[in-house]
Amino acid sequence: MWLGGLDLTLNIYRQRGPYQVAVSRPEGRTWRSSEPPTAYEVFEKLSSLGCPSTVISDALYAPDPVWSTRYDAEVVRRRAEREDRPEG
Repeated sequence: MWLGGLDLTLNIYRQRGPYQVAVSRPEGRTWRSSEPPTAYEVFEKLSSLGCPSTVISDALYAPDPVWSTRYDAEVVRRRAEREDRPEG
């Protein structure tokens, strides 16, 4: 995958819980998520790095075919939390 002009490999893993994300470059440098992110957090982080949404969706689907259900539930939960917060 090309991201910001760089050739990268994106791997997302999941085993009964949050995801683990690894991004590696051909020259051997690797980045891994330090804390297991949720589907929402994976999507937000990789989007902020310029990763196309279709690439993120495909990478999330591979280990978790129902990732979008988890993502949607988290979006709804986060919206409800925002609406419940008092303005200040």
